[in-house]
Amino acid sequence: MEFRNHTPFPALAFGGVDTREQSFHVVVLRQTLTWGADGLLVFSDEQSPLCMADEPFDAESPSSVRQESDLCTYKPLADVIVNATAHPPRTSDGRSASRFEVRLVIARPGAPASIPPSPYGLNPLMPPSPEALREWQAEVERARRTQVSGERLIDKKLVITGPREFTRRTGLARASASLARLGTFGAVRMSTWSLNDPAAAAALPVRLEHAFGGQCRVDSSTPAAEKVGAKSRLSTEQIAAHPDAPLAPVAHDAYEANVLGTGYIREWFIEATGLDRVQAPRIESPGSPVTLSLFDRIRTGASPLPGSPVVGLGVRPKGHPDRACLVGTIDEPFVQGTAALPADFDFAVWNAAWPDQQVQLLGDEQIILRNLCDAGTPAAVVEAGGDIVLTLALQGDLPFVLVRYADGSIGELPARLDTLVIDPEEREISCVWRATVASSPEVRVLEFRMLSREEARGTEESFNVTDRPAEVAHGK
Repeated sequence: MEFRNHTPFPALAFGGVDTREQSFHVVVLRQTLTWGADGLLVFSDEQSPLCMADEPFDAESPSSVRQESDLCTYKPLADVIVNATAHPPRTSDGRSASRFEVRLVIARPGAPASIPPSPYGLNPLMPPSPEALREWQAEVERARRTQVSGERLIDKKLVITGPREFTRRTGLARASASLARLGTFGAVRMSTWSLNDPAAAAALPVRLEHAFGGQCRVDSSTPAAEKVGAKSRLSTEQIAAHPDAPLAPVAHDAYEANVLGTGYIREWFIEATGLDRVQAPRIESPGSPVTLSLFDRIRTGASPLPGSPVVGLGVRPKGHPDRACLVGTIDEPFVQGTAALPADFDFAVWNAAWPDQQVQLLGDEQIILRNLCDAGTPAAVVEAGGDIVLTLALQGDLPFVLVRYADGSIGELPARLDTLVIDPEEREISCVWRATVASSPEVRVLEFRMLSREEARGTEESFNVTDRPAEVAHGK
């Protein structure tokens, strides 16, 4: 199969397979856009290449992921990834609040009402009556003045705080908490820790390192190793299976949803290390803040959490339990077998955004960022209350694939925008478009082409090749 790219953007074709061992072709294209003071998105002079492997923010040490590889086979929904720094609103007195909201909005634009069809006469040779023409022209004018309202696809808020800590109470306060618990037979439970008020907020990268999570690890070479109780130590089998074996730690516990975060702590780790301060998360959900009660429940292992307090705007970790389970069942029969994918593999595992940032995109959506860029960012507006708002709109171009089959037939396949990466600091937006087509009937050539939105109007309905993997095309 031959691949031709008739666009100025980096593109690639490769193969995929579904859970029924049916193969399909994948074509992917990446566009890089930027903007100036007018806020109009234009294609960058220098187009970024396709992302060939997951790219961390910091290649020298463990860090969150800036973007995942473009070489996945299929995404059921489009990912909206925001790599931004939160900036506190500007106030008239110059002071900064201890907490503030950031907001991401992705909206589908409004559109004029449909133009009614022109009238016709009683037969093909007769013109419409003057009355019918006048009535039709009046309807056309009304339609041109009528705007059909748009739709908000994403409206997400997060709360950003200044620095804050969980602090172990002093000896007297800790003793008072213990006495209160004993004196009431456990009915009154005062925490032996406290959560202080956040300091004034400053600019903060909205990354997983500042969200809830973390890990407790004690290596054998540290003084704390001798203080770890037997119940908290890794077993011989766990040490052998540890990724760092043979240099595995003596004890290790991590919050799987976000091992890079902060605030996750265990009592055994506190006792072994003598820790009396734990940095608290600075990114939280408005409706579910990180509290002292939550900290105590995790610290003591009192009960499982009802949900994950990890939140963000960027890439959701592949290790997050809700995402990792989509890989399917990796058991001994699968490992010993020849199947490319588990029978219960879900293509949604390739969606890297948080679930509330996975939507269907058409490529002409409006992007609104609130307090997610500096006031000096081109096109950013500082509102009366001090909030910094940046509004951008995608161009609405329509990449598509021309499919030339071995039997001489031709089909057109619209590419889907399945990844949108927004980076206000770099003044860059990346759009990744993808299309899939079954390998049977045999494909001779795949050609990536592009239409402007104006050129594409009235064309999309003529596309006659299914835009989905082979397993979906065959009705699974």
